[in-house]
Amino acid sequence: MLSLFIAMLAAEVSASAPAPQPLVEPNPKTMTQREIKAFNASIPKDHPFHIRCVRTVDTGSLVRGTYSCRTNRQWAKADEIGNLNARETVEAMQGKAVNTN
Repeated sequence: MLSLFIAMLAAEVSASAPAPQPLVEPNPKTMTQREIKAFNASIPKDHPFHIRCVRTVDTGSLVRGTYSCRTNRQWAKADEIGNLNARETVEAMQGKAVNTN
C-alpha cells in the first residue's frame, strides 16, 4: 500500500515538473513558423528566449506584409536602443530651435 502511494506521488511530481529550459538563444530569422511554435511550446511566454513575431503591413497594401520575429530579449534591446536614440535626438534639438531674428 505504501509503495503504491509512493509510486503515485512520484508520477505526480514528474508530471508537474517544468520542462527543461533552453540554454542557447535561438536565431528566429533562420527558423520556420513551425519551428518557432515548437520552440515556444517548451518555454513560458515571459522567458527571455520566447519568440514573438510581429506582422507589419506594407504601405498601400491590405494584404502584403512582412513578419519580424525576435526573442523577448531582442525586442527589449531594440526598445532600449530606440528610446536611447529618441532621447539623444530630443536633447540635441533642445536650445537649437530658437529663432534669433
